[in-house]
Amino acid sequence: MSTITTAVQPNITSTEAKLELMILNSQTNQLDWVDMATLLHSRGAPLELVTRMEDLWEKTKVIAGKVVNIGRVIIMKIWEFIKANPHMVIGAILGAAFGALVGLIPWIGPLLAPIAMTIGITIGMLNGHRLDKIAEGQHVQYSLIEDLITVAKRFFHLIADIFLALRNEYFANGFSS
Repeated sequence: MSTITTAVQPNITSTEAKLELMILNSQTNQLDWVDMATLLHSRGAPLELVTRMEDLWEKTKVIAGKVVNIGRVIIMKIWEFIKANPHMVIGAILGAAFGALVGLIPWIGPLLAPIAMTIGITIGMLNGHRLDKIAEGQHVQYSLIEDLITVAKRFFHLIADIFLALRNEYFANGFSS
């Protein structure tokens, strides 16, 4: 009995990934948490989320023998994603607001709010994503799975490529904080 295994190959080499990660890291050194928190909150991110992101902001890892502000890199990519997909972000905010309004219904609201918020955020994000694609001049097909895949690809593409290219080094040297 044989098993089929597929290895995910990165789109960049290990050397290119190290260079890209070091460039991203150097860009984060110019960022200030107060400025980033203000930008995120002004774009509609809930204050509770922004506050929790501060812990991530401070995370560092030793990668390829260098200290990398990995939390800052992730938050910087989140910010770039928000700027590139404004309709999606607005859709998510409207979905969250819908869930919060459902939570105000007496007696049953607190039970329905988590479900309504999840459904509202998902539908709002997907419709916003479609509006972003239309604004970019792309053809839109109303396929839930396709939209979820393209959203994930947009967000995780560069970061995933970097970590895939460096995974062998991670496993060889281990992670350290």
